[in-house]
Amino acid sequence: MIALLRYQTAILLRSHRWIFPLIAYGLLVAAGATSPAPGSALLAAQSTQLAQGLDWSAAMLVPVVAFLTRSMLTAEPDAARACVAAAAGPARAQLAALLTALGGGIVLGLGGACLTPFITGTAAAAVAHPEIFAAGLLTAVVCLLVGSAVGALCNPPLLRHPGAAMLATLAAAIFALASDVSPASAALRRGGTSHSTQGPGPVPLLAAACLLAVIWGASLYAGARRDNRAPGAT
Repeated sequence: MIALLRYQTAILLRSHRWIFPLIAYGLLVAAGATSPAPGSALLAAQSTQLAQGLDWSAAMLVPVVAFLTRSMLTAEPDAARACVAAAAGPARAQLAALLTALGGGIVLGLGGACLTPFITGTAAAAVAHPEIFAAGLLTAVVCLLVGSAVGALCNPPLLRHPGAAMLATLAAAIFALASDVSPASAALRRGGTSHSTQGPGPVPLLAAACLLAVIWGASLYAGARRDNRAPGAT
């Protein structure tokens, strides 16, 4: 499995498929982050700005990780994917692609969370109230899992048509952020207190993990069936 992860990571880096998600996430985080208004140097005001910035950077992980997952699932040519599936097994090859995209999302999420206090000018609040930063990280974890699930659901092998997959990924990411039934939306609301210092709680985190497990399982199953049928296809 380690060899497969190294192979998929090399594909991600050498194909430069990480550039667009990185730039997009950086621009989205910078655009949504707001600095405290002039004269509002109180630590309480900075804490609110910090919580808002962390929530925004976490929310933007949903579309960015979804499209990063799409990039990894469509990176290999058919011949290369068939060779890897024959050597290591189609399910393991599919899992390596999903894990690589998830790892890239983790790097983006950590970078966004660490840069948010400096972009918003609330580094003092982050030091004084580490619980706000920790709550933001937990929210980012939920959004990361939901984004990975969206990318796996709306792209090959579950959805193969390129145009439909692109539109479905975008629509599902928007739905995940706006719908009340979404774990990401629940984590961002935090029980009606969007700037609370407490984390999103176990329910959104557990729901996101279960959603990811189910969709990844379906993706692995569909990938195995596709690659097993390939040799006999005409």
